[in-house]
Amino acid sequence: MAEETDQKTWKKRTKRYFRRSLALLIFLSFLLFVRIFLFQVYSIQGNSMYPTLSNGSIVFVWKGGFALSAKLFGTEWLYTEPKIAKLDLVLFYDQAGDLVVKRVIGLPNEYYSIEAGRVVIDSQMLIENYIPLGSQTLEPTNSLLFPLKNSPFLAMNKQGRIPPGYYLLLGDNREYSTDSRAFGLVPIEKIKGKVIFYF
Repeated sequence: MAEETDQKTWKKRTKRYFRRSLALLIFLSFLLFVRIFLFQVYSIQGNSMYPTLSNGSIVFVWKGGFALSAKLFGTEWLYTEPKIAKLDLVLFYDQAGDLVVKRVIGLPNEYYSIEAGRVVIDSQMLIENYIPLGSQTLEPTNSLLFPLKNSPFLAMNKQGRIPPGYYLLLGDNREYSTDSRAFGLVPIEKIKGKVIFYF
């Protein structure tokens, strides 16, 4: 009788352990899914986005629809068309392979130019209240990281039309930002997410 009771107790404990382990596995799988496909928390390094973001700022990035990391598949994989609007803050891999945040200034098929220290998009001067007072947007140099063989980035000129699938990304702290003016127009597959909240 005692042996039968011990067996029932052991079976109950085993079932309870199995249920808890399964619940934990499902929860961890959910967290991994969210981390890979949907959401990321990122700490800003440097002041290229000042005054919007400064060194140590924390940003919450929405990754839904954006290209998955090359570390997972050996190459970037864009599994849907992400929604990117002008002036969005986006997280992307630059020419050096570093994750950085910049602002979307030009969208695919728009015509850009830099005139007298200001950005002009489709013949309209961009109103940029987010850049430091008195800042000027210098012309592209493309001298820092070009030329790199087989680079997916496109060299940016003083003016031109942004090709489909590419974005013009600039830092808010214009005079101290390494951005599209240096490494070129950014292909969509390098953009990993959109900033939805920061502090």
